[in-house]
Amino acid sequence: MKHRSKVEVWLFAAILYVVGVLAAGGNLWIGGPVLLVLLLIALPQEYVTAPEALRVRAGLTRWAIPYAAITFVGESSLGPVLGKRVAVRIGRDSEILLAPDDPGAFFADVAAHAPHLRRRGAALVAG
Repeated sequence: MKHRSKVEVWLFAAILYVVGVLAAGGNLWIGGPVLLVLLLIALPQEYVTAPEALRVRAGLTRWAIPYAAITFVGESSLGPVLGKRVAVRIGRDSEILLAPDDPGAFFADVAAHAPHLRRRGAALVAG
């Protein structure tokens, strides 16, 4: 099943700000690369719960995370700093933050594909 990411209002505000600075005569050599990075970040993100792996497409990057490698799926510890984010821990040391538009449906999908994960409170934990 495909899950889209939330629309990030702060990102579009930042893009408009940089465009405004450039239009007002800002330095193109500074504003141009900043605008390029912001536009690359703003490319749509998509999370697909395929039969064999969780597939993450964010901008120009793509990851395939085998379900067996996932040890934790839950709310990010960053909390209100970045807004609601879902942390997916891979192994013991790697973690990726996702922002699905419907975290409940995303959790249910991952739980259905990863039977080794057990629900513990609001999180899925390898048990």
